[in-house]
Amino acid sequence: MQTDNSQAVSLYKRWRIFKTQCRFLKKHKYWPNIAHPKTFSEKIQHRKFFGNQPLYSICADKFAVREYVKTKVGEQYLVPLIDVVEQPEQLNYQQYGDQFVIKTTHDSGGVYIYRNGQFDKNNVIGRIKKSLLKDTGILRDEPWYSAIKPKIMVESLLQTSSGELPSDYKFHMFNQGDDIEFFLQVDYDRDGDHHRSIYDSAKQLINLSIKTKSKNKPLAKLDNYDEMVWVAKQLAADFDYVRVDLYNFDGKIYFGELTFAHGSGFRRFKPAHYDKEWGQLWKSVN
Repeated sequence: MQTDNSQAVSLYKRWRIFKTQCRFLKKHKYWPNIAHPKTFSEKIQHRKFFGNQPLYSICADKFAVREYVKTKVGEQYLVPLIDVVEQPEQLNYQQYGDQFVIKTTHDSGGVYIYRNGQFDKNNVIGRIKKSLLKDTGILRDEPWYSAIKPKIMVESLLQTSSGELPSDYKFHMFNQGDDIEFFLQVDYDRDGDHHRSIYDSAKQLINLSIKTKSKNKPLAKLDNYDEMVWVAKQLAADFDYVRVDLYNFDGKIYFGELTFAHGSGFRRFKPAHYDKEWGQLWKSVN
């Protein structure tokens, strides 16, 4: 019986890999070698099917990762936590104030913003109920999500002094052993004309677009940029590759999330040679 089960699992995994390869071909225009990856996008797929680690589940859990961040860099970088519940009926909106964010802890996405009275409670409750029943690990072939116990978090809404949502600083971190090489992806103007630009570790704009077309915006001067890089490196130290998301506005840095499969490995690089270059920076595939 155990042999039959293991064979069934193996066949199912092979089918999922083949299905991923077909989707990968459609997105990236080349057939991926998931077993022996070379490009960044292939290595993301390899991690999904062969490289799961217990620490991924801890750090992908939006609630559990807070303790990890506190240990690594300090709780001053955490977004203030308002509430944690297990069911949407337990949410007590009257106690949360006028600006807050509700998110589920076990999936990718699932973020709902209450801001200036713009919040459809019934719609959000319905979507959260669906999310709590969803196994993101199976749906995205990212098994670390399956080990997370679903919860609902309420955090303070981060806004700049002018009332805008802050820019999102995403550090793609490649651990080289003695140092960490990185590229910085900045997402601008999420309220309106959302666009992004990508920079190298010397803060120089590079001609790269990943999914969203770059507007080639120079990186603005940040007095605490070196501190932000330090935070990202500390949080990336346990991994060969991870994306560290931070917010930096009004002189303060806040942790966003850790992501182990950027775009689930389906984000197309333009120009394509960066897919190979990032793959070369990723020294191992776990």
